Amino acid sequence: MQGENVVEKRILSLLSKQIMSTSQVAKKLNMRREVTSGYLEALRDQGKLEKTKVGKSNIYRTIRDEQLTN
Repeated sequence: MQGENVVEKRILSLLSKQIMSTSQVAKKLNMRREVTSGYLEALRDQGKLEKTKVGKSNIYRTIRDEQLTN
C-alpha cells in the first residue's frame, strides 16, 4: 500500500540522521507506539534497520550500505 511506503520512508529518513527508540520515533511521527513498533520490526526484518536493546528500550538505526558489504 502506498500509505505504508510513506510511513516507512519517514521512519528511514528519521533514523538515517540519528538513532532513536521506538517511543522517540512514535512521538516524532505522531503515531501510537504499538503501531510504530510494528513498522520498525518490519523494516528490521527487511534488513533495513538494526535493533539494539538498551535497558527496557529498543534502539533503532539504519543499516548503511558499507555495513551491508562487510
